Parts: sequence; structure tokens; C-alpha cells
Amino acid sequence: MKLEELIYKRFASSENLVKHLAIFSGAPAVFSPEPPGESQEGWGGNTQYPMVVYNFDLQANEERRSAGTLSVSLLCQNTAEIMPEEIEPIIKDCLRDVILKPEGGTPYCFAWARTDAFSIDEKKGDVTIGSEIRFDILEYPSQETSDPDPIMATNQYIKGIYPECLIMGYDRMEEITEATAERPVIYCRLLSADKAEETNTVAWMDGRIAVHILCPDSGKRLKMAAAIANSISLDGEIIMLDYSPMFIKRLQANYKSDYLKDGQIFVTGHYGLLRYRAKPHSLQAAHVKYK
Repeated sequence: MKLEELIYKRFASSENLVKHLAIFSGAPAVFSPEPPGESQEGWGGNTQYPMVVYNFDLQANEERRSAGTLSVSLLCQNTAEIMPEEIEPIIKDCLRDVILKPEGGTPYCFAWARTDAFSIDEKKGDVTIGSEIRFDILEYPSQETSDPDPIMATNQYIKGIYPECLIMGYDRMEEITEATAERPVIYCRLLSADKAEETNTVAWMDGRIAVHILCPDSGKRLKMAAAIANSISLDGEIIMLDYSPMFIKRLQANYKSDYLKDGQIFVTGHYGLLRYRAKPHSLQAAHVKYK
């Protein structure tokens, strides 16, 4: 599915949200990018409120460190029994700690940015009231690099500590993945890689890695971050996929940082790139001995 379809599926599959929305052609009143007109047959003579209209823009915003913006408009009428303030938390819950992976694309997550209330006076004297709910769209691209790969090594290390977790870039992901307290989602990314020193045979690199722990339970998130940081500190190294060590040069755990945008654990690993590969033995000549 495309990202637009996955967002619709997330809204339309929420029983808590759907029970408050109007019905259009037998489906919940969730539309993108524009809602159908009031005179269209799909409304069946019923009210068209409340409804949800969403639209997104995938233009990167470096100031917010986001890959784009999702705008969700919640429209109600002042004569209805339910107000936008009652439905808004449900919409935010639909996208909280949820990763959407469109077909052929990279995973996306959503961080609530702001909510603005508005009202529209109609010709009939009715007043449409609503909320504009905005989310930052965060992209979590694959961090796999080349061998030896510090990210894949870190993924494998954390998987050994928490096998029940889903590690992005290591485990297979579905189109919609919801991080839970029972199954948190972990994402490791390479912030930078600098050449620290070199010898005749090895170029030593310092790679800075950020570890994100996505979990709705803040207590569980804190415990996991502390356990991972303590384990790395005690081991002092992470074994790469080629069995070479990545020595832990520096480790910082920030339990108050934004786990969606920044991460909670920051590791600087010191690992080597071999200039020369071991030369395998080659067959020079073959001799046949007859009995």
C-alpha cells in the first residue's frame, strides 16, 4: 500500500474513532485530500459530520528535522453532541508509536507537533467547528552500510539482549507496526563516521550511533535504555559481523531526549577497516597418481 492508504487504514480501523464519525457510502467519513460535497449520494441524506480530512507533504524540513508534515482536519458541527476536543485524543492515539512502511518505501513514524482550533460560519446559519492536528513525519531509512557494518552489529547486539523487540533494519517489518510495552521497536542510526587514525594495515574509524527505543510505556522505555547502556558499558565492545571488535570509546544515555527524533543512547564505537584481505590459497597445479 501507499502511505496515503496506510494512513486511511489506520484511521478507518480504529473502532474508537469510527463510532464518532459520519458514514459515506458505507465507510467511515475519512477522506484525502478533499471531502465529497454535501449533495453527493453517498451521504444518503444523513449528516456529514463529524469527518476527518487528512493531507501530507513529504518535503523535508531541516529546522524540525522531519521528512514532511501530516495535517489532519477534524470537522464537527456546533449542534452535534460530541465536540472536536473529545475526538482529538483518539486521532493522536491512532498515530502514536506507529510505524507505517509503504510498499517499496522506507518506514515512517509520526510525532505530534501542534493543534489549532477553528470555526467556519455557513450560509444556513450553522457553524462548523474543528481542529487542525499537525504531525511531523519522521523517516527511518535503512542504515545498513558496508562490511564491517557498525549498525548491523549494534542491531544484532541489542537483539541478543531483547529478543522480543522488533529491530528496524534487522527484523522483517509489516506495513503497519505498532510499538507496545510487550514488543517495543528499536531503531539504530549512524550519526557520523570519522577516521581517527591509520596504520599500514588498518584504518581506524570512530562511528557515532544513536539508539531509539519506541515504546508507549515511559517506565519500560527508561528501563530498557538503562539496561542497554549498562550492558554495552560492561562489555566494552560490540563484535562486528566479521568477528572483529568495535571498542566502545564513549557512551551517553539521555533519558529525557525525544525518543522519536533524537534517541536515548549515543555510542561512539572505534572499529577498524582492513586495508588488505587475507589472500586465500590458490591451486597452482594438479597431479594425478595412478595405482
